[in-house]
Order: sequence, then structure tokens, then C-alpha cells
Amino acid sequence: MTKLIVENYKVQRTVSDGGHNYILTEIYYKGNRRRLVILFSDKTEEPTLNEKKPLKLIGDIDDEGIEFDLMMYNACMEK
Repeated sequence: MTKLIVENYKVQRTVSDGGHNYILTEIYYKGNRRRLVILFSDKTEEPTLNEKKPLKLIGDIDDEGIEFDLMMYNACMEK
């Protein structure tokens, strides 16, 4: 599990499965600036997203290589 504080991010929305919110941001990961897509484990946390507030998140980061975006799966808000 990775803990992360995200301050500069965009909330994106899908239309599948009744609609989901996810986050796009950029972080430094292993010395490189990389784009990160954050997917939440619990849909009930998605409506609380506000691009003006920093988020404390915990999740699993998947790195498929420098040419791909990083993915954080099973993310949840840290209380």
C-alpha cells in the first residue's frame, strides 16, 4: 500500500456502471514525473471529491513501464 497526498488534480467522470469518478494527477515516481490515474475502491467516496481540497489517499500503485500512466487501484481516503 502506498500513502499519497494529492493537492493538484482533476476529477474525471465515466458513464459506465452508473458513472464513476476518478482522479488524474502527476507525481514524481522513482525519479521521473509521471501521470497517475487514481481509481477508488468504494464508489461512496467518489462524490466527496473537490478539486480545491488536498486528498490523503492509500492505495496500490501499478507501474507497467515508463511509457504508460501509473495506476492506483483500490484507493481510499485516509481519515
